[in-house]
Amino acid sequence: MSVSRLKTSAPHLIAAMVTPFTPAGDIDRPSLERLVTFLQRGGIDEFFLVGSTGESPLLDESDRLAIVETVRRAAPQAQIYAGVSGLGHRHAVRNAREMQHAGADVAVLMSPFFVALDQEQLVNYCTRVADGSPLPLAVYHHLRMPTPFAVPTVARLARHPNIVALKDTNGGDANRCAEILAATAGRPLRFLQGVEKLVLPTLEAGGHGCVVAQGCIAPHWYRALFTAWQAGHLAEARALQERITGLWTLFTRPEVRQSFNHFLHTLKLPLQQRGVLATTGGALPGIVFEPAFEEMITAFMREHLDVEPAPAAR
Repeated sequence: MSVSRLKTSAPHLIAAMVTPFTPAGDIDRPSLERLVTFLQRGGIDEFFLVGSTGESPLLDESDRLAIVETVRRAAPQAQIYAGVSGLGHRHAVRNAREMQHAGADVAVLMSPFFVALDQEQLVNYCTRVADGSPLPLAVYHHLRMPTPFAVPTVARLARHPNIVALKDTNGGDANRCAEILAATAGRPLRFLQGVEKLVLPTLEAGGHGCVVAQGCIAPHWYRALFTAWQAGHLAEARALQERITGLWTLFTRPEVRQSFNHFLHTLKLPLQQRGVLATTGGALPGIVFEPAFEEMITAFMREHLDVEPAPAAR
């Protein structure tokens, strides 16, 4: 394992970044650079790239590397977490090596796509990737994947010297953080919450931070919550958590949940309206959204986030 710039301080405030695309379907590097600047001005300097919000299953290797290289150039001192999940452990290890060269600090691994494993097989899979990865490895629990990371499995993986964190997108299980912290006591594994409404409860339970897609559009809210929490201003932190939870209600609406692309558009449209992204395009070509859907997003954001439409960036 190579020397890493992995930050040891907690809590970690990490934005799960969207991937900007040009109308031709290429990675939009200028928009990606503006997004990095926007997040840094909002108080976020840790970025999770090539994850589910970043459309990782739809990206080829050159796209993945271009994203990490662009963010590293735009933010030389930032902490970069890069998704390396692929078609088996050899593919994941190869991705980790390439991400290291591109400038990532931490590799992030989900359970295998499509195929279901039992927990012993999941431990074996993650161990093989951790053994071969030149970067520290974070494992990523998400309920959309065929195989969940059970608490005893996380405890076993926490013993591996190259597995340093868990990103936990658990669907809203408020008890899981405490269970994992108890099961991994004495180990340096960091628990990173992936559910927006559980950010403050995670900090209160002793967790180590969060990785949140909503951080892309409201970074200042999360930074203010973390600042209030660290200063001991609990009432202020709880009020901010309520605002964050209220903002997330948009993403639970049936119109947004009808497809993953509708979810991404709900994140990208406010960024385009702020002039951060040039377009709202995604990895899949030819997708068009109903005007009423976009009007709903705009109206909600104006009410909850004070997003005013602005000319698209050029």
